[in-house]
Amino acid sequence: MSHNKPLLVVAKGAAKWVIFAVVNVWDFFESVLFVGGLIGSLMLPVVWPMKFVYAAGWLVCFFFVSKCIGKIEGYRKKSRNIKLRK
Repeated sequence: MSHNKPLLVVAKGAAKWVIFAVVNVWDFFESVLFVGGLIGSLMLPVVWPMKFVYAAGWLVCFFFVSKCIGKIEGYRKKSRNIKLRK
């Protein structure tokens, strides 16, 4: 099993970088996506009641994606705090 150790270290490092990139990209685009998604859903060429349905759908989707990114960020902070305690 010791021959898998370098591969495990590389995989953990890659996972940390991917999580770091996802969280930072999300922090950058969060406000742009929120406002842009609402404006985009109101500009769709559909009847007015459907525009509000699409806007509500966008807000629900945005909320769930924000919660998922928040969980990932919490995991990242938790793992950083564990390392600081050691």
